[in-house]
Amino acid sequence: MAHGIIGIDHPVIAVRDMAAARVVYERLGFVVPPRGSHIEWGTGNWCIMFPEDYLELRGIVDAGRYTHGLENFLAKREGLMGIAFATIGAQQSHDLMVESGLHPRPVVSLRRNFELPEGWVQPEFALCFPDEAEVTGLMSVVICEHRTPELIRRPEFLTHPNGVRRVAAMTGVMAEPATAQAALARFLGPEAAQREGRRLRLDCGRGQSLLLVPPDELAELHGDVRLDGEPEPPYLAGIVLEVEDLARTRAVLEANGVPHAAEAGRLRVPPAVACNVILEFAAPS
Repeated sequence: MAHGIIGIDHPVIAVRDMAAARVVYERLGFVVPPRGSHIEWGTGNWCIMFPEDYLELRGIVDAGRYTHGLENFLAKREGLMGIAFATIGAQQSHDLMVESGLHPRPVVSLRRNFELPEGWVQPEFALCFPDEAEVTGLMSVVICEHRTPELIRRPEFLTHPNGVRRVAAMTGVMAEPATAQAALARFLGPEAAQREGRRLRLDCGRGQSLLLVPPDELAELHGDVRLDGEPEPPYLAGIVLEVEDLARTRAVLEANGVPHAAEAGRLRVPPAVACNVILEFAAPS
């Protein structure tokens, strides 16, 4: 991978009601750790942790402070608003991008209060934001370095009743994915962006991928589903999560009364029960 990027660190899911979002994802069979709240921003989150990556449910906790565009996104809908990439180091990624002629913003540090039962701790991150024009089709993108991973990746947060163990893939929608190939090959590396007919597949590292498809091909991947708010391309639509045992996942969904569809080694829950995200659980490939 180019620029020190090693994989998908976490998809960012925007939610309007943080308390309700926690209930939604617990019903889906996840262990949801205590809430975090960013010190420098007016946002908070639930970070659903896996051994190497996680899902972030992000909401507003103080509307009077900077929210990194979250208020504008939520004015239209909930759902996937961005993606964070894992890195060997935020500053290294920044410097490598500059050396290759890209234009990232200076690296910034971010902390958040993490409300553990035994008291608050403050996980720290270093963030590098690429130029939006140089990550065409990926929405809000950040390269994220965890400086204190031991504070958020505790053993009790990593084992979920639904058996999810990692983020395997994501899906985005673009009017013409091929138009993004040159920019995304420059960002992720020349071999990382490959055409598949009208689609564009991005190798994100660690066996993870992001597939950009034209609007009329989304249903071929994820069935006849509809996102609330009827977003205009480009937008991020879905997440595929790898599970240990699909039968176990199905049992949890059925026990919790979660509607789902099964096909070809996957279980799909509709956006209406996943904060406006197309969420699929997949058996190991």
